[in-house]
Amino acid sequence: TGKRTQWGLIMDGWNSLIRYYKNNFSDGFRQDAIDLFLGNYSVDEVEPASPLHVKKDWKFLALPIIMVVAFSMCIICLLMAGDTWTETLAYVLFWGSASFGTFAIILYNGKDFVDAPKLVQKEKMD
Repeated sequence: TGKRTQWGLIMDGWNSLIRYYKNNFSDGFRQDAIDLFLGNYSVDEVEPASPLHVKKDWKFLALPIIMVVAFSMCIICLLMAGDTWTETLAYVLFWGSASFGTFAIILYNGKDFVDAPKLVQKEKMD
């Protein structure tokens, strides 16, 4: 106890990444369930459709897959060098720019990727 190891530092970082992902991208439905249970949201019988059912666009699945594939190809091109350094550089620049471009699009549309609660809209305190 009391001694900080490299492995402990790595695991703290990993746990922080997992917590960040869960809190921002996959926990909105839990807050909706809590709001229903506590009575913060009351179901209206006249309401035509469920506010929980939101149609997702193609980009929610395609863009993360494209980014992972492009980044993986960039790493593969670095590890498996081509015949010349210019060929390797061209591949790395292509796949690196594809990764960066896809990441920029995801950041631009970032609020659409967040799994925010849908039933009760809380006031933001910025």
